Amino acid sequence: MPNRAVRMIALLTALVAPTGVGAAPVELALVAAGVKPGAMVARAEFRPGDPDKPVVLLLHGFLQTHDFPIIHQLAEGLASEGYGVLAPTLTLGVTHRRQSLACEAVHTHDMDGATAEISAWIDWLKALDPKAIVLVGHSLGSTNLLAYAAGRPDPAVRKFIGISIIEGIWNRKDVAREHEIARLRERIRAGDRAPASYPFSFCKTFRAAPDSLLSYLEWTPDRILKTASRTRAPFVFIMGGRDERLGPDWLDRLRATRARVRVIEGANHFMDGAYEFDLLDHLVRELRATPR
Repeated sequence: MPNRAVRMIALLTALVAPTGVGAAPVELALVAAGVKPGAMVARAEFRPGDPDKPVVLLLHGFLQTHDFPIIHQLAEGLASEGYGVLAPTLTLGVTHRRQSLACEAVHTHDMDGATAEISAWIDWLKALDPKAIVLVGHSLGSTNLLAYAAGRPDPAVRKFIGISIIEGIWNRKDVAREHEIARLRERIRAGDRAPASYPFSFCKTFRAAPDSLLSYLEWTPDRILKTASRTRAPFVFIMGGRDERLGPDWLDRLRATRARVRVIEGANHFMDGAYEFDLLDHLVRELRATPR
């Protein structure tokens, strides 16, 4: 979590942001146990908005950055509608990270680290302007937000919106997911932290420490559904009608949770092409209905 001095440094950066839809870079020094203060710095883009509208924290998907096309397009679109937008790039253990991480890099980041950074950016937004906050994520970024919502979300957060929510898909056919989870837990208990390569998500060779991979594998589809059913935070899922990454029954299973589900017929996982305008329309409707 950032200390007060760190938050003020980031705040001064944001205050020089241009008005309108122009984006200004923001940096936030993160403080973590065993890490030298200031050694890990997270980056974001901030677009100021109208004072009477909620501000949106917009989170990218797995290994990506705030420059990922769907995130950039949504940030521009929401800002043009008068909403303030903060689009952070999760550090994933890399200070000042500017590029998506290669699958073959050694990955030591985990879901808990993402949750801590989300919380730090919410603190930053509250220090800037304590108005209502809406969290919006894409793909695994939606799962990151769900993990944050499952804890003790800040009261300033009024709504969670998950676009194309997905688990981290285990792509090895000869080893069941639950068996790999058990094996990773055993390695961790034995003190084995050596990285290895796995077929995970869109990576054929995701090279990760066992703690890192385990934190993602444990967010199974069943866990996503149970968490969405139990959390009291208002959650909305926006899904593409042609997104079948988790199987043809995924939409029905989402509808069985406490969350509301909006479907954009014909859209895929990335909501690209003409569907990006439909996605923006859905988001604006949800933002207009956000309690203050």
